[in-house]
Amino acid sequence: MSRVYRNEGIEIDVDGAYRAEGEIGYGLVIRRDGNGIYLEGGIVPKTDSGLHLHRQVGGEIYAVVQALRWCYRHKVETCTIYYDYVGLAHWAEGRWRARTPLTQRYVNFLQRLPIIIKWVKVPAHAGWHWNELADALARGDWRSLG
Repeated sequence: MSRVYRNEGIEIDVDGAYRAEGEIGYGLVIRRDGNGIYLEGGIVPKTDSGLHLHRQVGGEIYAVVQALRWCYRHKVETCTIYYDYVGLAHWAEGRWRARTPLTQRYVNFLQRLPIIIKWVKVPAHAGWHWNELADALARGDWRSLG
């Protein structure tokens, strides 16, 4: 299963989850040359109704945005993002038209970034280590991280 991961440069796995009681979770794992260097996960801020309107997809988008903000702060020029929800890359690459205010904001954010992004689709819940970790962070399932 490690064939999909290049273990070169900055690689990021992202995921989102719809949690109980209407909460939206997000998770991201950032690696450099195959070694985990940053984990982040939690609840999407309730102040952004656009994210909540889209449920799990809002979490997926938030994870990408947070990961790319980290990259920007750390002067990363290029990265690979591994994702399991196809819309993330389809909107970014113009294969899907951004029709909602949230997806339009997402595309606008990506277009303004001085970061080259390579998108790699991985199957959801198929045992890909880093994607499973991002999923656990999005779900808030800290027990499965051990």
